[in-house]
Amino acid sequence: MKRKSLLVVAVILLAAALVGASSQKEEAAEGAAAKGDVTIGALLPLSGDLAVYGQTVQKGVQLAVKELNAAGGPLGMQLKVTFRDSQTDPTALRDSAEKLVNVDKVPAIVGPMIRSDVATPVTAPNHVVIISPSNTPTWVTTLDDDDYTFRTTASDAIQGKVLGEMAWEVGYQTASILYINDPYGGGLAESTKEAFEQAGGRVFGMAAYDPGSVAYKMQLTELAKGDPDVLILIGYPESGIVIIRQALSDGLFDQFLFPDGMQSEQIIEDVGGDYLEGMYGTGPGAADNQSYKNYLAAYEEEYGEKPATAYTENAYDGVVVIALAMQAAGAEAFAADPGKAIRDNLRRVANPPGEKITASVEDFRKALKLLSEGKDIDYEGAAGSIDFDQYGDTVTPILIWKIENGNIVPVRSVIPE
Repeated sequence: MKRKSLLVVAVILLAAALVGASSQKEEAAEGAAAKGDVTIGALLPLSGDLAVYGQTVQKGVQLAVKELNAAGGPLGMQLKVTFRDSQTDPTALRDSAEKLVNVDKVPAIVGPMIRSDVATPVTAPNHVVIISPSNTPTWVTTLDDDDYTFRTTASDAIQGKVLGEMAWEVGYQTASILYINDPYGGGLAESTKEAFEQAGGRVFGMAAYDPGSVAYKMQLTELAKGDPDVLILIGYPESGIVIIRQALSDGLFDQFLFPDGMQSEQIIEDVGGDYLEGMYGTGPGAADNQSYKNYLAAYEEEYGEKPATAYTENAYDGVVVIALAMQAAGAEAFAADPGKAIRDNLRRVANPPGEKITASVEDFRKALKLLSEGKDIDYEGAAGSIDFDQYGDTVTPILIWKIENGNIVPVRSVIPE
């Protein structure tokens, strides 16, 4: 009887051990499956008037994803991105935002490049974070968004001041302004006019244009009255190129100033460098920091060239802070409400205090480790200090650039007070 009892006990213990081992294997499998992949969205103008920007910014997004995955990925997951085309059109933008939220089920989106006001009513109620790399209008600050709308670029209140003051500094005393008829164009035109006139200049006329028009001769003829020194053209490359050609062919303007929307070498290629030689513009400036140097070197190594347009580093930073916020939130909070978890931890990873983190695989690996230990970090972005204020805004440098020998050449970066 005693041997039989011992045998029974042994069988029971063996069965328990096998069950335990099986359970551990299942838990391990579940853990591995739980790590898996995590997908975020990117809402970019891959076609339409801003396609040259969207297609280049897409590369900045992809570079960030590659480097974060090389560092181990947020919460041990491999980061993926689903791209949707906003087509530089508000209706298409809203449709793509709805697909990212309701079909792709992403917790965060890099973008849109313009018109955050169209995306926010779709994303914010569904707890989806959006981080625009380039949507600069001042009204973005006051969107009713429950703190789900952020941007990694400076407001037009800052760019307009730099553009207007720069116009006076380079020697123009009078100007006319032609701007694209959307919230970006109107807001930037007003802030530029104010800064130019405060500096001592005089604006003869302002007019809005609708992209896709066959010709812009009537508006240009009206703006040329009084013979202003320069046309400040606030628009996007596709329509902007047509406007410049029209102004030159009709002999109405031969001096131009451009903001960020026209900071593309496509305008030089399509109009001709001789016609635009010596023209100035403004756009997002890169901070003179190690992050930007690391980013630029990695971009050139990956793609064999420098970024062809602005805002690639701003989009890169958007991906980075989203991933780091996932890590800071922890697996439990992220599983419970992914978008909210990202939102609630963006400032923790992007703002001081905390250990400084630069844009590099090595530092991303360090950041993920520090955050897993409950420590704070302060990501110093490739576009500058990505320190989000209470509205999700940040202040990054504004670049003054010049067209020289067929190229866009940086002159200096400034942060106006």
